[in-house]
Parts: sequence; structure tokens; C-alpha cells
Amino acid sequence: MKKLLILLVFPFVVFGQKNTFFDLLKKHFENPKQQFTLRNDTLFVQLYEPATATQEEFRETSIVPLGSIDHIELVTGKDQKGHAGISLQIHPMRLTKTSPNKELNTITADRLSQVNAASVNQKIQGQAAGVTVSSDNSPGGGTMVRIRGIGSINANGPLYIVDDVPLTGNINSINPNDIESVNVLKDPSQTAIYGVRGANGVIVIKTKKGPNVTSSIDLGEQEIPLILWTWADAYKQLKKSGDLNTLKSILSAKSYAKN
Repeated sequence: MKKLLILLVFPFVVFGQKNTFFDLLKKHFENPKQQFTLRNDTLFVQLYEPATATQEEFRETSIVPLGSIDHIELVTGKDQKGHAGISLQIHPMRLTKTSPNKELNTITADRLSQVNAASVNQKIQGQAAGVTVSSDNSPGGGTMVRIRGIGSINANGPLYIVDDVPLTGNINSINPNDIESVNVLKDPSQTAIYGVRGANGVIVIKTKKGPNVTSSIDLGEQEIPLILWTWADAYKQLKKSGDLNTLKSILSAKSYAKN
């Protein structure tokens, strides 16, 4: 009887066909403008925009580690033409507190001072395993940092956290002599608290002039959810098929990370 109830509440398999979160995503939300790939519990969303009347041009890839999702909301609405639709709003986990990392990937000021280079990126080259620093082929010889290699077509750079605040400017604006320590976070267990933006690794920088932060810092309010829409006939088919109830069950149970 218990097994029967589980099948009724979570009908993930209907007539031999799987209905996992990713299956439903592909079936009802994929279109020429947004396409999905799942690799090693990480969702890759390839976004396109119209190049001509008949062709879509690649724009960017969003990387969503399923284990770093805080929650997913279903929100209904209408597009500019008045077509009804529904969106998946994927919210990343919130960072509630940052603290110094005592792992082996900590680079101290003494080690940084031994490297004769003008930028922070150049100074961390060879200082931490799994970190690659190379030229970005731009005028003036800029550098790019890759942690664990290249994970997507673009948007491969790590997230920089300076004195517990996400860096929005150029990392080269920081004087290397002002840095007290650099921590390189690579493992998903370390980067998950930074949400989607930490999918390509995180470089945590503590400066000598920065505050000694001991209180909680909530960066979650700065995170913008990834929103995926399905409209018109695709939305009607989602409701007609009964898959909408299945999707709601998956989201309420937060079982998307296992499917």
C-alpha cells in the first residue's frame, strides 16, 4: 500500500517513460532560444537570441549545479503578445557567512611577494593546484584564470570575493601589495554557497586594509534567479499532459538534484 501511494504522489514513470526534472525540462521548456544539457549533476542552459527571421544566434551559457539550488518557483504570466505561460525561477543558495579557508589552496602574502608580477592573476600562477593563468589575447596582454579547466563555451572565469564582497570591477584594480591572503575554492562543497556564480570556482581575497569581518554577510539578496519560460502551445501541452502536477511534486520535494 505504501509503495502504491508513492507512485500516485510522485508519478515519475508513466507507461515506461521517465519523468524526471530534466526530462520535463527538455520536454516542455526547451525551444530554439533555450536548450539544456545535464552533465555530472550540473545543468547547462544554452541561451540564444534571434539573428535573422529564421535563425537563432548563440548568446551565452548559464551553469547551474543542481546541488547549489536553494529552491525553484513556478510563476505564471503573459508575454508581450498576451500568450499565457509559466516560468521556472531557479534560486541559488544564499551565502550567509564567509570565513577564512584553511585548505591547502591558501596563498599567503609571503608567497605572493616571491612572484615578480604586476597583477593579482599573474601572482597566483603556479601557486595553487588546478589553477591555470594564461593570456586572454587582448591588446595589452591581459590575463584570464581558469579553475578546473574550461567548463562551458563562455563565462568560464571564477568569481572573485574581496573582503567578503563579490568583485564587480576589474581584478587588476587591486594592488597585489595590499593582499594578505588568497584562497582558491574548487570543490563543489566549497563553492555551492556562492550559487550559480561560483560554478567555475571562487577566488577569495583578503586585503590588509579590509575589515576583519566576523558578522554574517548575506549575499543572497544580490543573486538573481535564472528564469526559464514556456509559452502558448507549449504551456497548454504542459497542463494538458498532467506533467505540470508531476513537476510541482518534484519541486515541492526538492528532488530535482537527484533527477
